[in-house]
Amino acid sequence: MVLINKNIMTNQQLKTKIMRRVYLAWFINRMKPVVLLQLPLIVAFLAVQHEYVAFKAVASNSVDSLNSFSGVFDYTVSAFQNAEPLVAFLAVAIGLFMVLAGQSIIRNIAALFRKPVVLPLKVEK
Repeated sequence: MVLINKNIMTNQQLKTKIMRRVYLAWFINRMKPVVLLQLPLIVAFLAVQHEYVAFKAVASNSVDSLNSFSGVFDYTVSAFQNAEPLVAFLAVAIGLFMVLAGQSIIRNIAALFRKPVVLPLKVEK
């Protein structure tokens, strides 16, 4: 009777499995600032802004201005002019943090698909 172990991996399979774990650990370390700092700040700003802004009313008014680009621009400018300073600050802060978080996430995902740079080997004589 011959026992065949089906759990034996080839070197390439083992290398692939290890590299997946390495890439996952690298990705998690790169995402920590986004997940632990930027996204909670966005949530906190949205929670505070929810106390000052009626989002349903803003959404229904903004839908009415979607007929042209100039209508959206005029609506946005008039909304900021008539908003309280705290609400305007929170809106700008939320937008800024969303752009920064999105940029970090896209940069990290793009880095996963980049070709690794191989440096030439230095030979000492």
